[in-house]
Amino acid sequence: MTKEEQKTIIVIGATGKQGGSVARSLLQNPAFRVRCITRDPTSKETQALRELGAEWVQGDGLDETGMEALLMGAWGIFINNGYILSNDVLQGLYERDFGNCILRSASKAGVAHVVFSSQPSAEELTNGRIRTPVLDAKAHGEKWARTHGKFQSFTPIMSAWYMEDFLMPSFVTDFGGFPIHHDDEGYLTFRSAPLGGREEVPWVCVDDDFGDMVHGIFLDPMRWNQRMVQAVSEILSFGDVVSTFADVTKKPSRFIPYGELATIPDDGRVGLKESGDVFAFYQLREGELFGTAATESRTAAQLKKAAFRAKGGRGREVPTTCREWFEQHFSADVPFTRGIK
Repeated sequence: MTKEEQKTIIVIGATGKQGGSVARSLLQNPAFRVRCITRDPTSKETQALRELGAEWVQGDGLDETGMEALLMGAWGIFINNGYILSNDVLQGLYERDFGNCILRSASKAGVAHVVFSSQPSAEELTNGRIRTPVLDAKAHGEKWARTHGKFQSFTPIMSAWYMEDFLMPSFVTDFGGFPIHHDDEGYLTFRSAPLGGREEVPWVCVDDDFGDMVHGIFLDPMRWNQRMVQAVSEILSFGDVVSTFADVTKKPSRFIPYGELATIPDDGRVGLKESGDVFAFYQLREGELFGTAATESRTAAQLKKAAFRAKGGRGREVPTTCREWFEQHFSADVPFTRGIK
């Protein structure tokens, strides 16, 4: 297939977890031409994707006019704002969010198909009782695109909890030390507020699965037009995740939930305050992380299977389980790498 016959897909956020996974998956399909836009074309993440065949263009998503010019001629685009809590976002000026600016540029540039990393709006679903900028900013973009975007198809995809968060020092510290740091009693302890409802916690292996799920959407974008997709590899409660880890590693581990949200440690960091508000929203919705839809993983598995076939059978056909992920990263014969982006 020649470059002229390929469909060009722009990936925004390709140096991050979601965008990087999307770019790597799409690059394995000769029908697509992958172009990434970044403010730093010299980063190691940029170089790694360039070696796989990605094209790179330097640009600033907040420059809507300049971005519109860069997006001209693209068939599709994946957009993730990376959960950036800028001062504008914290103040509720969600239209100034990085990802939402790019949405407007994509609409003006005539991009046909959009997959947008979204989240539910706690502010709208609670009638203003709970405000969570980290979720609400993404929801603002989704609402704008559904109402004003001039796209042939628009698909919001909402990510589950990253399995890879268990390698992030900040996440590990905020949630009790599990699965890296032992507590004073010798346990690897995971501490979290309950989600509510049936405690059906959705997880995604963002490195290996998320990109394939987005890839699957681009294979048939009209099928998924206006359909919220849950990026879920497996559904497993916090307690069952810890039990799975203990079974894999044979290390003393436990899950201790906080009885009340008010008992979650708060050292003044914006992120911890935001985390408490997010859990309050989840509990109010009885554990529904994806807004108005019950948690499910069947759709994600269907999309991953489609991407597997489009890649010529490379990679995995089915989503990664938490057990498989722990076996890959925490088995006795696997060296631990502290911190990944």
